[in-house]
Amino acid sequence: MNENTYKLLAVAFLCTTIAASALALNYNYKYTVLETDYQVVLGELADFTALVDIMIDYGNGTIVWYNKTRIQTGADLMESTGLACDIEYQTSDFGSYITKINGVEQDSAHFWLWNYYDEGWQMGPVGADQYSLHDGDIVGWTYTSFQ
Repeated sequence: MNENTYKLLAVAFLCTTIAASALALNYNYKYTVLETDYQVVLGELADFTALVDIMIDYGNGTIVWYNKTRIQTGADLMESTGLACDIEYQTSDFGSYITKINGVEQDSAHFWLWNYYDEGWQMGPVGADQYSLHDGDIVGWTYTSFQ
């Protein structure tokens, strides 16, 4: 190759390097703007949502935690469980109760019982559709027997 070919290749390499650097700076700027906007939205979201931890104990040694589940402030336990899990429920004169969580359904000998954590697990005082959750609450569902 002659000298002009080397000069032409050097200029082409220089141009592509400059173009790639400009694109990288542009994408970095856009990423920074998006990250800032995202943090603002998360801050606004925190004003009207709460984070709760939901435990599902399947009664066979399998326990699954849904930590930091984001719910609407004041949402009830049933609604919040439905955000984390696939549930089915029934409604009676006494309120609604969950009959199935993630495919595990109550039967003649078993049912889903909910608890909340307050220096130890406590039995829920009302139906799940009547218990409002707050930021930091820890609640759990246990598949248990009637015995």
